[in-house]
Amino acid sequence: MKIGKLAGRCVIRTCIRLRGNGGFGMNELLGIAAALILAAFIIIPGLQTFANSVMTGLQTWWSGTVLTEIFPPN
Repeated sequence: MKIGKLAGRCVIRTCIRLRGNGGFGMNELLGIAAALILAAFIIIPGLQTFANSVMTGLQTWWSGTVLTEIFPPN
């Protein structure tokens, strides 16, 4: 009987919290949107430069090491 009363109280408290003013509001959504926009302008160009350098290094490694030493031409 005591467990049922505790569970009922927890459910009621949760429902009251969900209806309160401490929820996820417009300010939080605008903050997330602003962070994503800033990330798009700052982080993504840096990733493009990083990806280009990685691909150039892999191409050099492939043509210099793999093709000439591991699979040498006849």
